[in-house]
Amino acid sequence: MSNELPKRKGAEKTLDERFAQRPHTYRRLQEIADQMDEAIAKGASADEAEAMAIEQIQKLGGEMLQDWAQAKQDQALSQLQDQHPQAIKHIKKK
Repeated sequence: MSNELPKRKGAEKTLDERFAQRPHTYRRLQEIADQMDEAIAKGASADEAEAMAIEQIQKLGGEMLQDWAQAKQDQALSQLQDQHPQAIKHIKKK
């Protein structure tokens, strides 16, 4: 098994470049890596580290879906306002 990362093809972006637009996701990935390092330093078993990593990645996936849904909603609203500028935006008062 090789520890080398696969070679990048042509114009593919690095993870840093891809996550520059998603700072929240980038921070969460850093936190997960820090938690893994801490668990290993504290002597966690492989099963414990795996369970923690799975739980954190699942939470991250939920957060990413939430971000995606918000972006889609914002995009749809913007597109609708462009198509129908006379439309009134109704929102719930706080």
